[in-house]
Amino acid sequence: MTRLLLAALLAMSLCSAGAQTAWPDYISTLRPDVSDSPVNAALPPDVNVVPPGSDMPPGRARWSGLWQGWACAGQACDVKAAVERLRSDGATVAYAGASASSTNVHRGEATFVDNELHLVLHTGNTLVLRLRVDGDMEMSIWQPDKRLLSGGVLTQRPLVRQHRRSVERLATPWVEDGRPVSLAMVIYRPMQGTGPWPTLVVHHGSTGNGDRKELFAGVYTSLDVARHFTAEGWQVIFPQRRGRGGSDGLYDEGFPPNRAAYSCDPQYSLPGAERALADVHHVMQHVAARPDVDPKKVLISGVSRGGILASAYAGQHPAAVRGVINFVGGWVGDRCQNAEHINGTLFRAAAAYPRPILWLYGDRDPFYSLRHSRGNFEAFRAAGGQGRFVTYDFAAGQNGHFVSSRPDFWRGDVDAYVSAVIAQ
Repeated sequence: MTRLLLAALLAMSLCSAGAQTAWPDYISTLRPDVSDSPVNAALPPDVNVVPPGSDMPPGRARWSGLWQGWACAGQACDVKAAVERLRSDGATVAYAGASASSTNVHRGEATFVDNELHLVLHTGNTLVLRLRVDGDMEMSIWQPDKRLLSGGVLTQRPLVRQHRRSVERLATPWVEDGRPVSLAMVIYRPMQGTGPWPTLVVHHGSTGNGDRKELFAGVYTSLDVARHFTAEGWQVIFPQRRGRGGSDGLYDEGFPPNRAAYSCDPQYSLPGAERALADVHHVMQHVAARPDVDPKKVLISGVSRGGILASAYAGQHPAAVRGVINFVGGWVGDRCQNAEHINGTLFRAAAAYPRPILWLYGDRDPFYSLRHSRGNFEAFRAAGGQGRFVTYDFAAGQNGHFVSSRPDFWRGDVDAYVSAVIAQ
């Protein structure tokens, strides 16, 4: 799923901001970091932090100063804030946020509410800040109807980028409407070196139900996955298939003729998967030929639809990859009356892969229940597939579809799997 979809789902799952702000449970698990935005937020040039007076209580004085960090799903928004002038009941606050699609700068008078600092932005949304015991700051932005728009973490400590990020275009043999089609790829590399690196290729999922065209343009990456692997000396590539994430061409992965939403009919859904697999194959051929890739250490992965595509591709081209990591894979949600047939067909194709595939799933997944996903795994095993099915428990109110965003869950399982398949 795209970052935009992730943000939308988070927003729908939460309640209100106000005197009793309904902070989501996951906020406490987030850590300060450099954002993944290609655009840096910029505060007004005349920002002036006035040191608090000696009569200001120490706990209140901690708010003063310049703050930086990130917000939005996938750390896609760069954020800076300045608490310029503290008062007993509030502060003058300057705020700046920037992402690939928008920027927002605002300065105004914020009010303390139950140890939180509330600032109504010119958009009508409300910025809510609260301090952690360790001195960092949690932030959230709430819409006027009391729904969460985004959340993140700010700090006054220096932030150091741990990887390099770039975007490349990949030419393809396809032409649509008389124009050549190229695919976008977001690439994360270790800070040092030129390779060749062991390389993980991560394929994206759907846009939920396929009925919101504005989500098609959202670029999918997983900074949690990229950060984990680049820290271990890996290169991580996130290709965007046709019509998605800045890639050219029509997004046509399982739509009926009216293109209103994804189809549950196998006559449309499965050809859409085959079209996606053609994109995957083109990308993987390119990856194998790159001079910065160690061809003996290529893994394929994916999230949601990307997970089932990665698995099926490995079954079709077993020599191309050393291992497969499937994050919550499936092609159609289990509410589809043909889900067992459609998802089972693709996972049985994966069974031809001669090495184990790592399946990682969460409970409380609104798309794929554990019962349904275990059924897919058993169909895969019955067809001769090898693998391990791992589940993670999400707390009430959390979304079990976002396993890839929880390295605290999967780190040990993934590290053990990667060590085993690379050693083979």
